[in-house]
Amino acid sequence: MKQEKMPKWVLKHKIKGTQIIHINNNFYLYKIKSVWDSKKKRAVKKNEKYLGKITEEGLIASKVQQIEEKYKHITIKEFGASYLLKEYSKDIIENLQEIFPYKWKEIFTSALFRLTEKTHLKNLSFHYHNSYLSEVIKNANLSQKSLGNFFRELGMQRELVVKYTSKFTTASESIAIDMTNIFSHSKNIVSAMLGYNKDHIYIPQVNLILLYSLEKSQPIHFRMVPGSIRDVSILIKTINETTLEDVILIGDKGLNSESNIKVLRDEKMRYVLGVRRDSSLIEYEKIKINEKKGSAFIFQNRIIWFYTSSNEYERIITYVDPQLKAYEESDLLLRIKSLEELSKKKELLNDENEDLKNYKKKLFEENICTGTLTIRTNLNESEERIFQIMKSRIDIEQSFDALKNCVDTERSFMRDDKQIEGWLFINFIALQMYYKIYAVLLEKNMLNNYSPMDVLTHLKRVSALKTNGDWTLAEIPKKSRQTLKKLGIKEDILLKRG
Repeated sequence: MKQEKMPKWVLKHKIKGTQIIHINNNFYLYKIKSVWDSKKKRAVKKNEKYLGKITEEGLIASKVQQIEEKYKHITIKEFGASYLLKEYSKDIIENLQEIFPYKWKEIFTSALFRLTEKTHLKNLSFHYHNSYLSEVIKNANLSQKSLGNFFRELGMQRELVVKYTSKFTTASESIAIDMTNIFSHSKNIVSAMLGYNKDHIYIPQVNLILLYSLEKSQPIHFRMVPGSIRDVSILIKTINETTLEDVILIGDKGLNSESNIKVLRDEKMRYVLGVRRDSSLIEYEKIKINEKKGSAFIFQNRIIWFYTSSNEYERIITYVDPQLKAYEESDLLLRIKSLEELSKKKELLNDENEDLKNYKKKLFEENICTGTLTIRTNLNESEERIFQIMKSRIDIEQSFDALKNCVDTERSFMRDDKQIEGWLFINFIALQMYYKIYAVLLEKNMLNNYSPMDVLTHLKRVSALKTNGDWTLAEIPKKSRQTLKKLGIKEDILLKRG
């Protein structure tokens, strides 16, 4: 229907910058804009925003418009945590604006509130509109209805995701790589295949591979793979997806198999892998004979002894930590005492209790292996440096813990593979933000008293207050003020830079 033939009660809503569309006897109002079409070599109209349905009684605003109108009347909003993350994440924002120019607002704000609020998707819009961030990054569409398609479209753009993560890497830096699993109960996620996790639970899951910079102490790349695959080939394919060159595979004893080692050698890849204590690779008798005659170094104010054997391909290094040895033997002794007491109560003979026999054997017969850590590696580095690299795996595990616990990713109920890919990208960015705070705490020697989540908890109590149309800071609680001071953030510049 041509606009001149439309009813007057419809045409009165036609103003500059809008367009009326007639569908099945209904009239809909859209905000439009003019964009240049390089193929047609002329400007064309493009629908920018759905404004609502036109009826004889008037315009029924879209649900998004209704929500925006509702939130216009909020006079106090969360300020501190979102301000901090926005300040620390300028490079994240710039790279998102470059690579996802039409989606960066939704990506960044979704990631931010996944981190600060550990929130479900349906509540993202609520937290966004109740934060001062909505006054700074305007018109981010986080409605529950739109997010499903948004994550799916994001998950289909793996090439752009890789382009984004490449902004945070250099080919020459040392990178560690590891993987964990994420559970999913959605029947439509093809990659969620049955597999064992670290607790030996057989459950539908996907594997999340994470690359971590040893120099920057932060995650730099991720990839999702089917949950049934646990060999090193998928780690190598993940590396090949990037431009990285200096990569070290740091893995636990679960990856230590001769077949995996052969793949690593064929690919000429460097590795540091944990070895099970009952492995035939470990020469405990030589260690026992030469105990306290090996070489040693100081790590975190305690002495670490080490014993090395080698072949043409690699070295097997066994480290002995006296402090860990004392702890493990004490733990075994407590278990023995506890089981002995239990045996007496149940009138059982000690040798009838298999656990008790095993604990005694470990303590009194095989205690040479307590307090040990054995690794196999082809790195041309000192034993002390290799020990430090292996211990850096703790940082990767902390990244996984932050991803699972702080951002609540352990259970995913996304409907298909593409949605979970997009959702993991959001959570990866949230993890980047987490480590932005971590780096500042490390630099300012605050990690003994604060975790990144502690900082966010304290700063969420810093609010912005709207008075007579102007925003000012509300009263700042004492603990929040102390946190700001330790971070070196002055209160009088908060809103000016917010």
